[in-house]
Amino acid sequence: MTQALPYIPQRPPFVMVDNILHCDPVEVRTDFRIASDNIFVQSGTFTEAGLMENIAQTCAARIGWLNQDKPVRIGVIGSINNFKVHRLPQVGETLQTTVTVGSEVFEAIIVHAETLSEGEAVAECDMKVFVIE
Repeated sequence: MTQALPYIPQRPPFVMVDNILHCDPVEVRTDFRIASDNIFVQSGTFTEAGLMENIAQTCAARIGWLNQDKPVRIGVIGSINNFKVHRLPQVGETLQTTVTVGSEVFEAIIVHAETLSEGEAVAECDMKVFVIE
């Protein structure tokens, strides 16, 4: 387990990943404990936008991890498809998000993401990310 912050361009209060649990060229897995003061928490519940940002930052963690010898790169979400929220997690839960690369062409990365909490499905989607810097 490695702290994710050195590998992502985001900074507090906009950090939605805590640790990199696993990373290789095809798959990355992160965790994130939802705090009550998180900007995406409303009435004790982590919102859909927070789940999307958690997935995007998991993608960023992979890019940073695989390019440790370079400055942290910035990416943007190109598209989100098939976004399904199985349930909204609550403050105090720890999310585990796994992103699996389907294809990577030049600076475009297409991934499938799954987010769990205590082994229970929370959200999933397909995302296209473009690395711009």
